[in-house]
Amino acid sequence: MPPRYVVERRAPAEVEAELRRIWDANLSVAGGVERKFAWLYREAPDLPDSVFMLAAEDAGAPRRWVGTAGVLIRRVHVAEGELRAGLLADLAVDRDHRSVGPALALAREVRGWVLGQLDLAYGFPNRHAEGVFKRVGYKVLGAMPRYARVLRHAGYTQRVTEEDLARAPAAIRPHLVRALKQPAFAALAAAAADAAMLALGAADGLDAATRLRLDWIDRPDERIDRLWVAAQPAFGAVAQRTARFLDWRFPASPALSFALGSARRGGEPRAYAVIERDGDTAHLRDLFGHPSDMPALLDLLIPALYARGAGNVSIRYLGNPALASALTARRFAPREGERTIAVGTSERLGAEVRRKLEDVSAWHLTDADEDT
Repeated sequence: MPPRYVVERRAPAEVEAELRRIWDANLSVAGGVERKFAWLYREAPDLPDSVFMLAAEDAGAPRRWVGTAGVLIRRVHVAEGELRAGLLADLAVDRDHRSVGPALALAREVRGWVLGQLDLAYGFPNRHAEGVFKRVGYKVLGAMPRYARVLRHAGYTQRVTEEDLARAPAAIRPHLVRALKQPAFAALAAAAADAAMLALGAADGLDAATRLRLDWIDRPDERIDRLWVAAQPAFGAVAQRTARFLDWRFPASPALSFALGSARRGGEPRAYAVIERDGDTAHLRDLFGHPSDMPALLDLLIPALYARGAGNVSIRYLGNPALASALTARRFAPREGERTIAVGTSERLGAEVRRKLEDVSAWHLTDADEDT
């Protein structure tokens, strides 16, 4: 007989050992499961008071925990005020129990509790879990694409294909083939391409520099809080981005830096970016600020990151089409997203708020919002 599955809501400390065991067996956890547990359940700005555990019960066998799902607490701001949201995190089921039934049982129990106690549930299911989220009633907003831009072209001269060369005039094609095989020429061509691409954004960069000053800061400070209060009303739906949240969400690391764009007149903060270096790629893990100043910050950041040695820059973003357009206008190429965003809204909310939260264009979603 197949086991009977039961879902229970438990205090994290009560099931810490079992929770860590399930994470370790089923999830890829950077930094280890002990650190993850402390980060989520002892250090978060809004501490979750519970975690959902899936138990398997077999006749004549001891009851055992075989799965889990977490609900992290986020504060989502809309024009109507602050909402308490449950960020759906760490859905994991042991391999021997990965049929649809156990995952559905977990997801249904979590959704029922979150929408009964909080205002909103949202999560980032992977392709395997997306069907489960849909079946229990979540609305899928869409997949979060990655926007990427090449800053240094040296590596690309080695990737020129016969198809690429076929576009060149036949008379110069043999010369191009020989030239690209010469390291000195390839390096010169790459440097010229770098300079040409940066020059295309020079006018925007000069305009941005007349309005904003780019500063690099070690950690989030009170300027981030001032920016959050001033800029948040311009967004339809955005999760809280205070200094306290960013300090927790992005622990100090040699690979991490914060860029702040401040007004040249008055010095008020206008936009920020969180940058994480991974080799020669600069990942913009978060970007936030006044809508008119986020593109200007990008105009300042691109040459600054190039000067710091970055070969590529990328950002994952889903939400307001205006920011997506600003990225493509700055030659960021969109790539298909691998994770979707799903939402569920409480019936206690007004119809207009629920419609807004189910409209992807109202949101501002980056890596900072994900359940890592």
